[in-house]
This record gives sequence, C-alpha cells and structure tokens, in this order.
Amino acid sequence: MALKPENVELFAKIEFGLKLAIQRLYEQKAANNETAVISINGEIKYVSARELLEKQKLESGADRKQLPY
Repeated sequence: MALKPENVELFAKIEFGLKLAIQRLYEQKAANNETAVISINGEIKYVSARELLEKQKLESGADRKQLPY
C-alpha cells in the first residue's frame, strides 16, 4: 500500500507513538518483574519483560527511537 505524500508524516507519528507505548508497557512490566506476552511467527510466548528490554538495548544501541514489537 502506497501512502499519499500528505499522509507519510502522520503515519510516521502514529507508528512512533505505538512503539513508544509498547516500550513504556515493557518498562512498567519490568519494574514489577512481570512477563510480557508476545507472538513469534504466530506462536504465543511468555517472556520476561526485563529480558525484552535488555535485548532491545543491545540490538538498538540503547537508541529509544528504535523500539521493539
């Protein structure tokens, strides 16, 4: 699906907001020592939120703009 030029910026802002919300959810769960429920290739997995955050920091060089799903 090709975006119209006037919608590209809006799409980028929405995408960033969703990634930020997911990041904050993982941070809250990690603070409470909880697990996160994620899907990997259609398979549901329960993973430590702390492990997800650590893996994300290693992969992105701790750059907050590159958030995991």
